[in-house]
Amino acid sequence: MSFFERYKYSLVGGLVGLILVLFIMTLGFWKTILIFVVVGLCAYLGTLFEDSGILEAIIARLKR
Repeated sequence: MSFFERYKYSLVGGLVGLILVLFIMTLGFWKTILIFVVVGLCAYLGTLFEDSGILEAIIARLKR
């Protein structure tokens, strides 16, 4: 078993923590929170659109 396979979740967690700290240090706490809230909301809406088929219907209607 390689090092990356054994510690992949720890490495991903460390990388996410590093990115979070960089955002907080450069943008500030509240702007970072706003970015994560907007990204989370957009990811949720994307999943909702994908599951319901709304987006495919809109694209099919626009292609006519």
